[in-house]
Order: sequence, then C-alpha cells, then structure tokens
Amino acid sequence: MVDLFAKLAKPRLWELLKLKSTEHIYDPTPARPPAKYVDGAREIVLNKFPTGVQPYKNIQRFVADQRVMTYVIDPGLLPIVKSLLLDARGQRLLVTRKVGPKVGEPADAAVAHLVGFGLRILLDMDRATDETRVTWECLYGVA
Repeated sequence: MVDLFAKLAKPRLWELLKLKSTEHIYDPTPARPPAKYVDGAREIVLNKFPTGVQPYKNIQRFVADQRVMTYVIDPGLLPIVKSLLLDARGQRLLVTRKVGPKVGEPADAAVAHLVGFGLRILLDMDRATDETRVTWECLYGVA
C-alpha cells in the first residue's frame, strides 16, 4: 500500500512544486537532520525536516477509487510542499536528500521513498489505538 502512495504522490508533488528559478539537486545518500551536502566549494546544511502524521482508523476505505488522492496523498503532501515553496522562494538551489530510518522506528513498518526526491512515506500500525499511521518526512536545505 505504501508503494501505491509513493507512486501516486510523485507526479502530484512535481505538479504542486513547480520550481521555476530554483535548481533542484537530489542526494540519494540516506541521512537524518542535520546533514550536510557538499557541492564543490559550497556546503549546504540540510536541516529542514517537515513531517506530517495522519492517523486512520480504517485506511482500506480510502484506497479504493480516487479517494486515496483526496484523503491520503494531498493531506500528506500539501504541508510539505508549502514548506518547500516558502523556503525556496528567492533561493537558487534546493537540495533534497533521501531520509534515513530513525532510531526506535517500528520494525514492521512499511517504507517507501520518492525516487529523485528526499521524501519518505512510512506506514505503521499503532497497536494501542488500532490505527494506521501514515508519516510523511522530507529532508532539505536551500541556498
């Protein structure tokens, strides 16, 4: 299911992002914040890490038809895209990096990455509340 979310989220991300005068560089090396990206003589600190967590009591009801875009993908992507656009405004370079796993992460969680962009989607079950959580994470920096 998390692979479906990543597959649907990638074109939607690029549709919403629309970087005009800002160059985008993707670093596929997994990291957690704070991280550094070195490009020749310049060093860019990747310390921006917007996240979003969406709890669902029964996520299966949203996976059918086009409901997944409205109830899962858009609510997860929109806050991250807004953060990216606000930070990248007036900047020449946006660097994103593959998000690495965090310490204490559930071992049975499903993870997907958006290829070519530093966005990670984590799907796990909260046993205490019997809810499925979709967590969106993005690691980036601007210069």
